[in-house]
Amino acid sequence: MTQAKKPAGVRNIEQGSIGTWLTVLVIGTLDTKSVELTAVAAEIEQLGASVILLDTSGRAHPDLNGAQLSGGRVLISREEVAEAAGYSSAEIDGMDRGEAVVALRTGVAATFSRLINDGRIHAALCVGGAGAYVTRTAFETSPIGFPKMVVSPLASGNRKFEPYVGTKDVATLHSVADIVGLNSITSAVLRSAAGYVVGAAAATAHARRDDHQRPAIAVSLNGNTTDAVMRARDQIESDGYDLVAFHANGVGGRALENFVASGQVAAVLDYTLTELAGTKIGGLMDAGPDRMETAGRLGLPQVLVPGCLDFITCGDLADTQRQYPGRTMFGHNPELTLVRLDAREMGILGQEFAKKANLSTGPTVVCIPEGGFSINDREGGRFWAPAANQAFIKALKSELRPDIKVVHSDRHINDDEFVSEVVAQLRHLLTAPRKSTATAAAAASL
Repeated sequence: MTQAKKPAGVRNIEQGSIGTWLTVLVIGTLDTKSVELTAVAAEIEQLGASVILLDTSGRAHPDLNGAQLSGGRVLISREEVAEAAGYSSAEIDGMDRGEAVVALRTGVAATFSRLINDGRIHAALCVGGAGAYVTRTAFETSPIGFPKMVVSPLASGNRKFEPYVGTKDVATLHSVADIVGLNSITSAVLRSAAGYVVGAAAATAHARRDDHQRPAIAVSLNGNTTDAVMRARDQIESDGYDLVAFHANGVGGRALENFVASGQVAAVLDYTLTELAGTKIGGLMDAGPDRMETAGRLGLPQVLVPGCLDFITCGDLADTQRQYPGRTMFGHNPELTLVRLDAREMGILGQEFAKKANLSTGPTVVCIPEGGFSINDREGGRFWAPAANQAFIKALKSELRPDIKVVHSDRHINDDEFVSEVVAQLRHLLTAPRKSTATAAAAASL
């Protein structure tokens, strides 16, 4: 790593008891973006922080002096990134572009993790076009709350943000103009980006840490179940737990599974499992094949509710009508349309729900609101189809391990009585003596 003196004119930021500079890691391709990267570095320094530059150039630039490209700042070279990935710079030069990006991504992740663990950086900013994808793995594995931002022309409203943010708290800033030189637009955007990351770094560094955080309960919800979960939250938090909610939109489900795997969770209240329908039937809310599995495999207490399993979420009404002609639909908003599932599809989901629940090695309860699984699935509602819901229940019970408790209620999923029943079951699991059901699970699988 190339070392450099503190750039002239940089003032230290007041940090109270911290006593060290705030340092921002600026990531990008120095072979094509040196002007823009050094410009944003200068803006960061004007705000009182220091900068480490990390070079992710897709090609070697032997004729260019790294110190000159970096403006004399601390530099992690392309060669060092390649080495962190287990390659030489020459080996990466011989790869196709896609392979090189994957290799550099690995090197960036390893370097980024080391810098965080060593306490050398307090925020990260990646600037680039398609090259901004190189930070995905690094940002995905970073701690929640560590400030990280991507500035790119690809971070626009009609693009998928998944390649940048994954399931983590990554800020994205649309550069408006392409990042090719400095002009009235790019200069203004980069100045804002500098302000965002320095401000976030200062706020995070000054944050007072609570060494006695309350145990967390992870819960799933969406707009159809928000009111119910908010009422459950009041009861759960009065017991001394923090309720951490995840929106059941595909990404939210994956984030929930990751959070459960982190070891910070005491129990799971999976109140809204519409993502199972997204995976098995279709639509937009697909959280992948591992949804509803982590808590069970870890032996954590869990209460499972088939919230919003009666529909899938698709795009705008016109497209959805072409894709699912003749089906019962509800326009959730101009961009999203809900499609009611029929008895055959609900039967498939009952089997899938049971398959997931059967993986549990800890205390598990299934709570079924027979008065309806979603807002529109109630008597007189557009999605009211009790025969379809019974197909789900029949398939579930035919496949579910006999040692897993099933609680039936004639209430709707958002009724106070059902919410209270669900919370009561969760409280019982949290206070009862812990007995692993691994033996029962193994016996049931024979």
